[in-house]
Order: sequence, then C-alpha cells, then structure tokens
Amino acid sequence: MEKLKVMIDLDETIVSPGYLEVVNQYLNTNYKYEDIDTYFVEDVLDPKTKDRFLDWFYENINVYDYATVMPDAIEVIKKLNDKFDVYIVSAFVDKRRPMKSKIMASYKYGWIRKNLPFINPKHIVLTSAKDIIMCDIKIDDKFGNLKGYGKIKLLLDHMHNRKYSFEELDSNGITRVLDWKQIESILLGDDINI
Repeated sequence: MEKLKVMIDLDETIVSPGYLEVVNQYLNTNYKYEDIDTYFVEDVLDPKTKDRFLDWFYENINVYDYATVMPDAIEVIKKLNDKFDVYIVSAFVDKRRPMKSKIMASYKYGWIRKNLPFINPKHIVLTSAKDIIMCDIKIDDKFGNLKGYGKIKLLLDHMHNRKYSFEELDSNGITRVLDWKQIESILLGDDINI
C-alpha cells in the first residue's frame, strides 16, 4: 500500500530561524514575537530602514545560524517519517530581492540535511509555489500555503495567523494546532481518518 504524502513547512513550523534576533541585532532593539503580528518580521521597520536592512541581511547573514527548533518537532517528524512519505517544503525566493535571496536555498538545504538527516534528500522541495504541492497532509504556519488540495491541513498557531477566524479556517478545511504534540496526536493517534 502506498504511503500518504506529508508536506511540512520549515520556517516557523519546524524551526524558528531567528529573523527577529537578526532584526534586533541590526536595530539594537529588543522586539519579541508577541510584538509582531505580520508574517514578515522586518515589517516593523520603516521603508528606508527595511530597504537597507534587506541589503545587509542578504549580504551578511545566514539566519539559520540563529535558528531554534520548535519543541518536539524533530522527534515527531521522525515518527511521521516512519509512517508517511514526508516532504520538507520551504519557500526561499524573496520577491523584493529575488537574485540575492537565492542564497537562502543553500542555507535551508544545509540546515535540513544537518538537523533532519533521516529525510530523503529527494524529499526536500525548495520553492515559492506551495500551492502546486499535492500532498495528502499539509503542515504550515502560513494560511495561504494550506489553501487548495490536502485531506488534512494543519495550521501551526502563531501571532501572524491568528487573524483567521474559526469559520474561515473551517471553510478551507484547515485545523489550527498549538504545537507538535498536538500534531502527533492528530496524525499518529488511533483516530486518524483519511
């Protein structure tokens, strides 16, 4: 029997890559994630500062040097990988700096290979069009990446996605989850129904 395919996002799903730490370093500030309710952390900057920051960022920083793994993520992904065909799918193209952002593909791939060595390298997908990924189960922190195909779609709770109501999530077949233990319970529990 063919295994079900699972798409798992990288940034803010498996790992918090440290964008906020980098912004704080650049500005000499002390922002916390609770202070940011947009998807892009650098949106706290005024337009001129943001422009300079992005140039500095792509020329000087591997944000994954600042990364912290979400609690229980790697352990649960190992278990999922035993039961399903797991694909790590991550966007890397920044529309504001498309040529400079190509370095992010290398950083992401390197982090995944080092920290998730049990994932088949052929199951690492670096893209910016997650809507073309046809997986049975999708796990992401960005609402837009969960629209479309997917039998089970799990939205990992973050400040930037709390604006979506239960009704809006429900109408798109999306379930909000609080952490990786809840994901484990849903996908590896006895009650999974696909």
